[in-house]
Amino acid sequence: MQRTKLQMEKIAVYMAAFIILCTLFIICIWGNLGKIILNALIRCLFCLVCVYVCNGLISYFGGDIVVKINEITICVSTILGISGVAGLYLLQLFFTIHG
Repeated sequence: MQRTKLQMEKIAVYMAAFIILCTLFIICIWGNLGKIILNALIRCLFCLVCVYVCNGLISYFGGDIVVKINEITICVSTILGISGVAGLYLLQLFFTIHG
């Protein structure tokens, strides 16, 4: 049975969410460092879901701009938050037009 790219992305998102939830449970026990890491993990998860939803909406409405979910996307969205996600889409638009 061959899996499509969309199914593989869904599986990756669910696996990431499961791993993040497990690490959140472990980190919550630690204290102050746990709060900092917990904040970063929640921001990471929220921004990844935001990228996934935006990709789906853009493709639903006929757009061809897609930000791939990878290590760089995760780092940028974790550090910069929603503005980082917007920046990723602007960069993708720029490179799609000029590429």
